[in-house]
Amino acid sequence: MSGSVLYSLLYVKMFKLSDIRINSRDHNPGVANAFKNGGFACGTFTLVGDFFKAFLPVYLYLHLTSHSLSSIGAALVMVAPVIGHIYPLFHDFKGGKGITSSFGSLAAILPIWQPIAFLAILFLFFSCILVIKPNYYRTLVTYIVFLPCILTLNINVSVGTGALLIASAIIVRLLTSKEHKEEFSMEPIWKR
Repeated sequence: MSGSVLYSLLYVKMFKLSDIRINSRDHNPGVANAFKNGGFACGTFTLVGDFFKAFLPVYLYLHLTSHSLSSIGAALVMVAPVIGHIYPLFHDFKGGKGITSSFGSLAAILPIWQPIAFLAILFLFFSCILVIKPNYYRTLVTYIVFLPCILTLNINVSVGTGALLIASAIIVRLLTSKEHKEEFSMEPIWKR
């Protein structure tokens, strides 16, 4: 349920602004469009909201229940807010890509740092070193490469399963969207 709250649309309603999805190519209610079409305040509100809507359920599950990261329930709780963001119940199952919420879920399992570190490094690599454009393809490649990276980590099965489910949900969301009609480009930084 937490994942189904789309903070960009909540912000737009609170301040009676125009819908940030209208002027965007992908009609996505995520953080990038919130910054681009709603401004700094809308983007920041959306970033914090999307991060914590995934962080809090996972954190509370792990710290306020008798369950631990070694239970299979942890994997399901990790992916639940991401799926909620991608397919929100309150918005006709039309949500965002799940990038920020995936970082929130992975941050909640700290001190197990490897999954969030690998994901951040991959995003930075494909944004700054081997630049992939547009963002749709950058995100898709990042999560596809993230899948085998998870399998190489020396982490418990539940955390690995949760990270695999998160990456898989985002990949499915991207492959079933209409965004991939844009032209793919990849340019190493040393050729700029």
